[in-house]
Amino acid sequence: MKYGIKTLDDFDLKGKKILIRVDINSTIMRKENKLMNLLRIKELEDTLNELTEAAVVIIAHQGRPGRKDFTSLAPHAEAMKELYGDRVKFVDDLFGSKAIKAIKELKTGEVLVLENVRFYSEEIKLTEDIDKMANSHIVKNLAPHFDLYVNDAYGAAHRSSPSLLGFTKVLPSCMGKILEKEINTMEENIFGNPKKPVVFSIGGAKVKTKFNVMKNLLENDKADLILVSGLLQNIMLAGAGINIGEINKKPIKNFDEYVGTAKEIYEKYKDKIKLPTDLALNDDGDRKNVSVNELNENKEPSNDIGKDTINEYTKLIKEAGTVVANGPPGVFENPPFNLGTKKILESMGESSAFTAVGGGEMGGYCQDLKIPIDFISTGGGAMLDYLTGKKLPVIEALENASK
Repeated sequence: MKYGIKTLDDFDLKGKKILIRVDINSTIMRKENKLMNLLRIKELEDTLNELTEAAVVIIAHQGRPGRKDFTSLAPHAEAMKELYGDRVKFVDDLFGSKAIKAIKELKTGEVLVLENVRFYSEEIKLTEDIDKMANSHIVKNLAPHFDLYVNDAYGAAHRSSPSLLGFTKVLPSCMGKILEKEINTMEENIFGNPKKPVVFSIGGAKVKTKFNVMKNLLENDKADLILVSGLLQNIMLAGAGINIGEINKKPIKNFDEYVGTAKEIYEKYKDKIKLPTDLALNDDGDRKNVSVNELNENKEPSNDIGKDTINEYTKLIKEAGTVVANGPPGVFENPPFNLGTKKILESMGESSAFTAVGGGEMGGYCQDLKIPIDFISTGGGAMLDYLTGKKLPVIEALENASK
């Protein structure tokens, strides 16, 4: 048991039938019907290696109803088969007769991937009452066929649904290797006994969440320095008295509501907050470098941090003891506005510090660049909620199941 949660080491796994909830939600290349990034598929290796003497059934989600990426898990199973061999099978059913038949016939050492849990309305609608989740069709139909429920879905640990929480009420439950590694990294390397100074690079587009992350880190003395970028920089620059221009306010809903608090935070913690001194504007697809004091004179939107800011931020990263990057500094999927993200990640790779990168596309981009980072989280929103100090529903459910 670790952090009050049972692990795979607490159970005899040999010959058992094990249900494992994972997060392999990925960007889909629609034409090819293939996954664009295999980060989350590859991360399953340690857990699957631990379960070679058991029969393993995987449940997971992909996308949301109404979105283009709301697809079958068939391409995920195919990607797993390429990585882990023919022991991986797929059935286009979740808890119907076809799925139950495949589960009953599954042999030790084999891995069966069931269909997208979000194809069934209960997975979307039941999000509050864990007892109702435990009484859902997916739990009632699948649970009798398993000896153990393993949750390894750190990327979805901030969410509540029957497949994530319901099984913990009716089956012996524990966390998998991914979840264990994520919690261990956060508690030991980042929050527990980190190498100093601890530097956070916070960017991206989720303004409200990133604002709360920064606030929590500063108020609880978890960060020695925060390098601000992304849309968060617009709020903090305004809070510091910079006129950022109307075009840089537009992407942020309820912009004016943040400025007062941003001003208070900046004045209280200005020795721990680094703001950009220049930004790269989008001038018909080209980078236009301007001082932050000139933003109001320009009509182009900011798409990245500027060259002087890149030089300053990368220098501070190389001098750090621990570096955590969550969210890209700019619109990195649109070259040439990937420069800030690329340079931040490269400086982390060159640093002697313990380095960690938040989940989502930034983690995949880091892998694409083949930059040596100590830890790439599989969770975007989950890591953000962890950093804000929130209790993650999946972790809470596993703690209760472990008592």
